[in-house]
Amino acid sequence: MEIKYFDHPHHLLSLSKPKYGSKDCPVCFKRLGSIGTQTYNCSADGCRYGVHESCAKLPQEVQSPFHPQHPLTLQRHRLYVDNYSFFLCGGCNKNFLGFAYRCDDCNFQLDRECAFMRQEKEQLDKKHPNHNHPLALFEKVPTERYKCVVCGKACCSDPDPTYGCWECRLFIHGSCFERKLPPEMHHFYHPHPLTLSATPSHLHITCEACYQEFAWVWYYSCKHCQDFGMDIGCTLLVLPTSTSIKSETQIQHFLHGHPLSLRNNQEVRPCRLCEKGCTGPTYVCDYGRDNNYRTCKYIYFHKSCLELPQQICHPFHPYHLLTLLDLSHYSSRRYRKCNACRKHAFFIAYICESYNCDFILHVECSTVMIPPITYQGHSHLLQLGELQKFRDVDKIVIEINLLKCSACKSNISESYAFTCLYCDFNLHLHCGPLPYTIKHKDHIIHPLFLTNSPLQEEVEDETDEFYCHACEEERDPLLPVYYCAECQFVAEFKCVFSQLILLLKGEYEDVELRTTAGHSGKLILKNTAKDMVQEKEQAKTALTLYDILKSWSIDEIEQLNSVLRAGERTMVIAKEDGYDEDWARETFLFFDKTYTRFMKVLDRGTKVPTPFKSVGEFPEVSSEWAPKEEVVSVGDYIVTLKLAPILKHLLSKHKDISATSVLRPRVKMYLSNMLCECIYSMINTKVVDITESLLLNWWTCLKILQLAEFKIQFAFDHLKRVVHAYLGLHFGKEDITLEKIDRDIQALKDKRKCIIAAESTKSSLIKECLREASILKNVSAGTFFLYR
Repeated sequence: MEIKYFDHPHHLLSLSKPKYGSKDCPVCFKRLGSIGTQTYNCSADGCRYGVHESCAKLPQEVQSPFHPQHPLTLQRHRLYVDNYSFFLCGGCNKNFLGFAYRCDDCNFQLDRECAFMRQEKEQLDKKHPNHNHPLALFEKVPTERYKCVVCGKACCSDPDPTYGCWECRLFIHGSCFERKLPPEMHHFYHPHPLTLSATPSHLHITCEACYQEFAWVWYYSCKHCQDFGMDIGCTLLVLPTSTSIKSETQIQHFLHGHPLSLRNNQEVRPCRLCEKGCTGPTYVCDYGRDNNYRTCKYIYFHKSCLELPQQICHPFHPYHLLTLLDLSHYSSRRYRKCNACRKHAFFIAYICESYNCDFILHVECSTVMIPPITYQGHSHLLQLGELQKFRDVDKIVIEINLLKCSACKSNISESYAFTCLYCDFNLHLHCGPLPYTIKHKDHIIHPLFLTNSPLQEEVEDETDEFYCHACEEERDPLLPVYYCAECQFVAEFKCVFSQLILLLKGEYEDVELRTTAGHSGKLILKNTAKDMVQEKEQAKTALTLYDILKSWSIDEIEQLNSVLRAGERTMVIAKEDGYDEDWARETFLFFDKTYTRFMKVLDRGTKVPTPFKSVGEFPEVSSEWAPKEEVVSVGDYIVTLKLAPILKHLLSKHKDISATSVLRPRVKMYLSNMLCECIYSMINTKVVDITESLLLNWWTCLKILQLAEFKIQFAFDHLKRVVHAYLGLHFGKEDITLEKIDRDIQALKDKRKCIIAAESTKSSLIKECLREASILKNVSAGTFFLYR
């Protein structure tokens, strides 16, 4: 039997065994003869065309509910990549090879299985409480193509029927359709309520409980925490309310999103919290333990580790509470170092959740209660560190030996030193804050005071001998001492060392600390840290800039957007202007013209993002442009904490710079933050580090504020000076002078003389080589073997 096939109209095809078993079918791109059917092969001599019998019988036109506007026609897809015809199916959104059912008018195509999906004609559509459109019962759903939005597993028609929405490409198992999903619920793993949501089509979200990525499904999200999400299976996997959370056999714990079961562990497994081996009674996660791709099979906890408090107030960070969290949920902090011991923190640690605060503390380090020290000579807390202990435990001898004292600039080789908990600031013990007074067993009459050495009377004595009265041995005159002026009793460091360490460790409660340079210090004891955190929490502003913007009205949002749009022009440098960096270098002699064109570029400006991603009944605010940073009141304005000093200075020197603006108060508030942020960026950027992009951002910001009738001419005047300095540095690097040009000309003349001299002394061998090179350079090396 012969047929005429639309894809091969020049010859007839006859049904037979495949002529060429290694060739692919153009429709399905599988080998001819590989799917157990006969093949239609071209009857013409030398033509290798063939197509599977089943593929040849596919209808050339179908009507699909995925695209009800027009019929779809079976045809080759026109996009070829490496000789393969790839296309993206508009139903399942996956890539396929071969023929597609396509609508050319709408640029829409379906793969060959999705094109035949249908719904049961006799089945009435059903309504689901979590979806706006009616759902139809489907037949012929391709396995593994479509995922159930509830359980995330593949949909298929047999044995479980599938309901779906054509318009939204949403599919649900019949069994999952009957599940009751609460629209909002409280979960032990998260402090805020979780709301049933739909995954945005362009995003992949990772479940915070099982760490698996998912897309195109329903899940539970948190309105307060933008990045938090849990799939439905993990969210609903909770113990019954009748089960005691503190049950000995199964518990729910804030460190893991699934219930944990008590097992008698026979093999050594590391505890996820302390990373030490777990044997015997151990809490484990049973969720997905049979699936190798599930990370939950590696969840083990000591019982004692799960008894740690969720939040602590620690002296090392007396500014905010520290929360025990799994760092694997925080990609930006996952491989950061503990602020106390400087080791990497991989899994669970105490971290500060306050905005823009990266403090991390190992659980082991949280038990260390050596009080830190506030020091007048440094903005951060200092820790009394036992360096020899770090050398032995961490095996970082080279790193420790390279520590330099930030005061005297020499290496620190002693066993103890002061180190900063936040930055690379280190001090010798004798260079840092020490107890101002101590008592010594050999001088119980009076206290001894910290004093610089040598003493005045020792200098007046004009001898080179300096002794310690406690040990009666010669001492180092460059080190400070403890001294009683009334009795002229001197005790050197080593004779009071053990007492100093006890005092610095807080063994005798609070002590007065000073350096010989006069800087004071204070021990932060545990109770002191607790009081500091409580005061901080009480004094803490209830709102952030992000919170304020979320409460804006539609009118306020539209007014701000109109101001930003008025000053916003996309930075497009017109070709007729001829301005680019290379052109600027070549026109150094025409600097005035270059300057004029550069200022035109600045005046065009650049795009300024709006803090609002969408406008509606509940505005969606971008945390990138509206930071979750504490705000304070400065005059009649509200400004972020870090920008408050800048605004205070502006108001004291230039009065109310927005007084003449007719904008709404909260719009002026945001623009004031924008101005202070611009000035903050300028303050923290050296002129030599300025880029054209930075100048554009600063200039555009000031231009917008000027259009908003802010009186900021003073800022423009200063920025113009900065622009002049930038251009001066830019052109100063070129050193295009007449002297340099003359030097280059002379160098070329010298080179010409050398070439002429070389030409006159060429040997016959060199000439022969050059001749052969000119003859053979465009032919293969073996040509003359065949033709000569």
